Amino acid sequence: MYNPNGPLERAMDAVIGHEVRKLNNHLPKKRLTLNELLKSDHPTVETIDGSSIIINKAELQELANIVPAEYHDRVKLPIIILRRMELGRAVHTVAGERIEEFTVKKILGLTSDGYNQMYEETEPIFLYRPQVVKLLRRFHSLIVLGFGIPKELSDYAPSRD
Repeated sequence: MYNPNGPLERAMDAVIGHEVRKLNNHLPKKRLTLNELLKSDHPTVETIDGSSIIINKAELQELANIVPAEYHDRVKLPIIILRRMELGRAVHTVAGERIEEFTVKKILGLTSDGYNQMYEETEPIFLYRPQVVKLLRRFHSLIVLGFGIPKELSDYAPSRD
């Protein structure tokens, strides 16, 4: 009989959670704000495994033209797009705060609302492969793909920010 709280099941959940975290070693250890990266001569972000993500200055400037200046100190980069296997084939979500999710909507043309209206929508955005490809083509250095941890394994996941 299956017992989701049994010792064997919890051990398996821990192993799977550990393996997913290893798959995500390329994710940023700490994300920096758009404002911080714009001020840097050589913008980079350290990853969990100790390597660096080199941020393209032209992409930063293009994003700065999309995001109003008063929000530059709130948008954290790189934006993390998580592949959410438990949600279905090729379904992705945006990790982080509502502002990063709203920024993705603006980039993809999914909203014409202003940033002051970002909290009016309460539903999360689900992205599909063509939208992720579009994001990566436009902002290759500002987007990082990772694997989402299913809700049942989230107790084993470390927080990122």
